[in-house]
Amino acid sequence: MSQHYRQDNPSKCKVKPGDTGPAYTLANPLKTEPDGTVDPASVDLSGVKGVTKEQQKLATNLLISTIKTLPQWDDINKAKADGFQSIGDGLTGEEHLLHWDWINDNDIFDPSHPESLVYKVDRATGTKTLEAAMFILPKQYTFDNLPPINSPLVQFHYHDNLCFSAATPTDGPMVRGLTDPQGNCRPPLTKFDPNVQVHVWIRPNDCGPFAALLGVGAGQIKNGATRSCVHSHTRLGL
Repeated sequence: MSQHYRQDNPSKCKVKPGDTGPAYTLANPLKTEPDGTVDPASVDLSGVKGVTKEQQKLATNLLISTIKTLPQWDDINKAKADGFQSIGDGLTGEEHLLHWDWINDNDIFDPSHPESLVYKVDRATGTKTLEAAMFILPKQYTFDNLPPINSPLVQFHYHDNLCFSAATPTDGPMVRGLTDPQGNCRPPLTKFDPNVQVHVWIRPNDCGPFAALLGVGAGQIKNGATRSCVHSHTRLGL
C-alpha cells in the first residue's frame, strides 16, 4: 500500500495547509464511465492503512450499490417530486437536497432511501449534476457510537454551525447563515441537528469516494481527528 500526503492544488480544493492529515492511495485506481460516473466494476478499495477486511467490504458494497441506484435522481426535478427539498446552498457550487422525514427513521445506508442528494452546480450555466448521496444517521448515533463501516476510508462528519430558516408550506428549512462565535444562531434561525453523516460520491472527488466537503460548509469531524483524504486516482474507463 502507498501512503503519501496531499499534493493537490489548495485553491482547487479550498483546503489550507494542515487542514487534512495523511492521505492514502487506493491500491487499484477507480475508473469512470463515459458519463463521468465511477465504473462499479473498477471498485477495489484495498490499500488504505488501518482498514479491516470487514470495513473494506462494507465500504465496497455501499459504494457499488450507491453508484448503481442513485442515478434514478439524475433529474433534480424528479428528486423534488419524490420529496427531496433544497436547503438553498447552491451558491457554494454544491447543492444539497434533503428528505427530512427520512433522517430519523430506522433505514440507514440505503441508496434507494438516501437522506440527502448532492448536486454539482455549474454557476455559469445553472446546470445541476448529481454527484453524491449524503447518508445522515438517526440521532442515536454519535462520533462515539458509529457503525462498523467507520474507518480511515469512510470518515463521518456533522454540521453544527449552520443556521436554518423554518420550513414553509412550499419549502423545507433553508441555510441562511452561520452560528456566531458562541455557537448560536440569531433567532428566528435555528441550528441543524448534529446528526453524523457521510458522503458517498458517484463521481470523482479529490479526496476519494467517501470524502467530506472541503472549505466552506465542510462540516466538523471528531475532536482530535484529522480530515482524511483517500486518493482514488480516478481515470476514464476504456
